[in-house]
Amino acid sequence: MSEMERYRDMYFNDCIDLLKNKHSYRKHVDKFINYLKIIELDNRPRVIDKGVVEDCIGYYSLEKGELNTRSTMEAHLEALKSFYDYLSRTDKLPDIFTDYDYKEYKEAIVKKYELSEPVERGSFECKDIIKILSDTEELMEQSLEGTVGIRDEERHLQRMIMRLFIKITLIAPAKRNVIGQIKIGDFEENFKILNINKIKVNVPCGLSRDIIQAIRYAEERNGKQAGKSERLFEFIYRYKGKFTDESLNTWFLNLLQDIGYIEKSKRRTYPVEPIRNGAISIMVNNMVNPLLISKITGIGFSRLESQYYSTMKSEYMDYLNKNVNRAIAQNEYYSYI
Repeated sequence: MSEMERYRDMYFNDCIDLLKNKHSYRKHVDKFINYLKIIELDNRPRVIDKGVVEDCIGYYSLEKGELNTRSTMEAHLEALKSFYDYLSRTDKLPDIFTDYDYKEYKEAIVKKYELSEPVERGSFECKDIIKILSDTEELMEQSLEGTVGIRDEERHLQRMIMRLFIKITLIAPAKRNVIGQIKIGDFEENFKILNINKIKVNVPCGLSRDIIQAIRYAEERNGKQAGKSERLFEFIYRYKGKFTDESLNTWFLNLLQDIGYIEKSKRRTYPVEPIRNGAISIMVNNMVNPLLISKITGIGFSRLESQYYSTMKSEYMDYLNKNVNRAIAQNEYYSYI
């Protein structure tokens, strides 16, 4: 065990109460220690400084596609600040997060790794979603007609998975990791129903067809039939390598560049969250019952209200007011009043 791993374990053991409320701290500190092992600094703790932390964020953002938004970067920094606060308080190591402007430090990282794209905090509109899907379908048809090499086959497989991921997100806007872990056994009636977040979601015929085609494609290349316990995306990608949820951000960037939706740049990833945000926004605008939105998305009422309902247009507020009054008027006591 390296010196930094030993310090990490002490932090985890001594700060149990803190970590009960800060669940993500364990994950982020583990990421940092793993990075130190990669660059062989895990046994050289006094060499580590804020520059190493910055490089760590760059590694996970550009290479792994895991810290690709301002919020995830800030969560990573907060965890490491807590870790070094503990090391400093217990006289194990000096605190590297001292004598600097924290806000400026964060802004420099955001700018360096391009973490603050406006769409990353927003959502796709319906017309954008339809265009992305339409252009993807056309691109996939073209790729099947041409000569297929190893690189072309990899790209085709990425597009196949992204098409499924986008469509499933649109009918069931759950979190990325929830959709990424869907099992083949979660589908019923020949892929016409999807069980997700304890809700049975009807799957459109076109999407059922796409799922079946993708599974058959993978079965042929994997040399085995898909079992109900198989995770859908893992099985489809298996003959090429290991599927991870983080891969989706890289593949989404490739797709958006290939269809010309965005220009090529030095970015390595593009977040898929705006797809989900767009689907939820459309449900809100269509006045879907918030309870139903909360159940399928896994988002609590308070966050739904602050993130989606606070920006509703006046006509939707009028609609909401009328329906609230209608619901109250239906009660027996109303006529008595």
